[in-house]
Order: sequence, then C-alpha cells, then structure tokens
Amino acid sequence: MYKIVEVEPRRLVGFASVVPNPADKAVKELERAVSDLGLRGLKLHPGMQGFCLRSTHVWKVLRRAGELGIPVILHALWMDESSLYFKSPYKPWENPLEDYALLPYIAPETRLIYAHMGGLLHFKEVFNIATHRNVYLDTSYSIITIAREVGLERLAHYIKLLGAEKILFGSDLVPGLTPEDLGPKKQIELINRLPLSQEEKEKYYLKMPYS
Repeated sequence: MYKIVEVEPRRLVGFASVVPNPADKAVKELERAVSDLGLRGLKLHPGMQGFCLRSTHVWKVLRRAGELGIPVILHALWMDESSLYFKSPYKPWENPLEDYALLPYIAPETRLIYAHMGGLLHFKEVFNIATHRNVYLDTSYSIITIAREVGLERLAHYIKLLGAEKILFGSDLVPGLTPEDLGPKKQIELINRLPLSQEEKEKYYLKMPYS
C-alpha cells in the first residue's frame, strides 16, 4: 500500500491493516506502518481476519491507534444484498451490534469509522452508535440499498439528525465484482439527489477524520 501512495502522495492516503491478535505484534507492526511507511489509518475486517471485537487484544490495538492519532475503519455490514460480494471463507465468530456499540467506550480517544453504515438491516442501530463523538460512518454500497428501502427524504432526515459531518463518502469498488448499480458513480449520483444543502453534501464529500 505505501508504495502505491508514494506514486501520488498528494492524492492518496494509505491505511495499514494488521491482525489484532496477539496485540503486542499487531501494535508493533502498526507503529512501523505509521512511523516508517507513512500510513495514516488502520483498516480492520473482523469477519475476513477472524477475530472477535470483545477481545482485549483488539482493544489494545484500537487504543494504540488513538494514541498514534490515526482513525480506524471497521467493516460493519450484516447480511444485506451487498454482503454477497464480501463473503468470508473463515468466520469463527459473529460480532453482534452490541460489540460495535461497546467500542466507543473501550477506545474513546480513537476515531472509529464504521464502514457501510451497518447495511440495510442495521443502519438505524449503527446511526445511533455514531452519535458518540468518536464514531463516523462511511457510505460504501449501503447508501444505495438503504435509500432504496427508506427513500431519499427519509435517508436525508437520518443524516441531518446525526450530522452530515459524521458521514464519509466511501466507494469500496471491487473490479469485476461490484455491480454497476452499487458502484461509486451511482453512489455519487444518489448523494447529489439527496435533499440536503450543498454545504451538508460537501461535509461528507470532503471531511475526513484524519485531517
């Protein structure tokens, strides 16, 4: 990843990824990624990486990320149509909503980004978790499936209640796997049609919690 960023350092921001168990090795690798490689965030995917969010190893890694001043993106999607493209071959634990709701208390100084806004089935609960000052949501995939379910007016209402600055644009494009109607272009078109002010739209086009 850091080699890709070196090609376009003014346009690209690289995130590291570590398996957060055991914590001592994960923290050491994360520190190296930040200090030596210049990466500016951490991405964790509990299902694909096979770890439980209630593990104290995970908590130590999250807290260290906060001390390093970097945000953490966490996959937060439960079984809607977009999850068809991210099935993990190894999933020893299920991480329920309660585990995600616990993390803002476990790592209060760490900026947490819950990817996919919780998906179609749990976006209301995840929006509620995002009322914590250190939790943000990204729009990838799920903004389209949620809008289809509740409509643009209702979705805009939820965004206004939470605050547009808590919503970050995320594309999450997988070449050859992402359906065209769930891709970044369609997401941008949908965002432009949301009944929000231009200022509100620009907040989650432009604001990132690592800046």
